[in-house]
Amino acid sequence: MYRCGTLVHAFERRFGSARTLQCSSGMYEDMHVHSTFSDGKGSLEENIEAAKAQGLIRLGCVDHVRRDTDWLPSFVAAIEEAQRGTEIELVSAVETKILNANGDLDLPVDLGGIQRIYIADHQIPLGNDCVPPSMIRRMVMEGRETALRAVHRTLIATGRALEAHPGSVIAHFLSIANKIRIAEEDVPLEWIEDLAEITAQTGSAIELSERWRCPGARTLKPFVARGVQVFWSTDSHRPDRIGKYEFVPEVISELRSMSTPPLHSSPPSIPSPA
Repeated sequence: MYRCGTLVHAFERRFGSARTLQCSSGMYEDMHVHSTFSDGKGSLEENIEAAKAQGLIRLGCVDHVRRDTDWLPSFVAAIEEAQRGTEIELVSAVETKILNANGDLDLPVDLGGIQRIYIADHQIPLGNDCVPPSMIRRMVMEGRETALRAVHRTLIATGRALEAHPGSVIAHFLSIANKIRIAEEDVPLEWIEDLAEITAQTGSAIELSERWRCPGARTLKPFVARGVQVFWSTDSHRPDRIGKYEFVPEVISELRSMSTPPLHSSPPSIPSPA
């Protein structure tokens, strides 16, 4: 079974032996699940019930936000209320996109009660703005851009976002590569190592995404080598997909075969972002 010692020990201190859990995948957390507060199909309550059925002990309640999002107080209050009725540890978080090369994020000003910011590469920096992958693909076809250069700008902007918001999470890292038709393996390892260093220095984390099937072991290894926390996630938008893994344990197994240091999953206590 694929376990993270830190996570399991934290559970045993709080609830007793983890051996009693009936989790077919051997994964005890899902740190990226969407609800009806944004584009998810399940309510918080339905997501929690699905997590319980999978034997999870930690659930990341993550929903999309923009600068004009006004429902965060209700979101935080709903999670706090749900926490009183479940033994599953709930983590309140928001997912946001990068807006430009400076790493500015599409976030509301008041993040009171939010424990984590998930930084997503849905767009690619270009000049003073960000553009969708479809525009980059068109520019590449016209010879006005290269896919590698676009990825490099995205990594640099992500690093700047982490420096501005320490303790954040890199969401589905390099999912943008597939969208602009470049293999993750073609991204220079030096660029990845530079971002891994920033991630470690800022106390941030990286997500291992079941839905997006990224990052792979080669990409993840520099982060793990620096002690960066790895969040196991499905990025589920439906309750019936919560906590169900195939890709994630394959990557963890490959990492172990590389003789990397032990994986560090979510810490027992997750600080609020600065």
